[in-house]
Amino acid sequence: MNSYELMLIFDPRLGDDKIGDIVSKTEEKIKGFGGEIEKTDKLGIRRLANVFQKHKKLTQVYYTMIYFKSLPDVPAKILAFLKITEDILRYQVAKAVEAPPLEEIKGTPIAEPKKEGAPIGQS
Repeated sequence: MNSYELMLIFDPRLGDDKIGDIVSKTEEKIKGFGGEIEKTDKLGIRRLANVFQKHKKLTQVYYTMIYFKSLPDVPAKILAFLKITEDILRYQVAKAVEAPPLEEIKGTPIAEPKKEGAPIGQS
């Protein structure tokens, strides 16, 4: 099973109840397709860096991240479900890459270059 991250972006005017319902339905679909929900983060309202073409008046959106494990065919099924779901402005599924523990990262620290003589342009 692979690990995936699903990002959902909502219009904050929907309210917490409506957003919670949509997130719950999405989690149920993931479970229905054979996936396992690891964690759901409701990141809340954040300011947009760029304006959405269809929603030019929105300056803030509500972000939610769902982390799940599943077989490789499940993300395509989830995307098909999200495509027909209203009230979701944007969505994206990405394969999660686990970072190695710090103990496994090896190498020598980079030393600062030695300064020799006077700086350029000064003598």
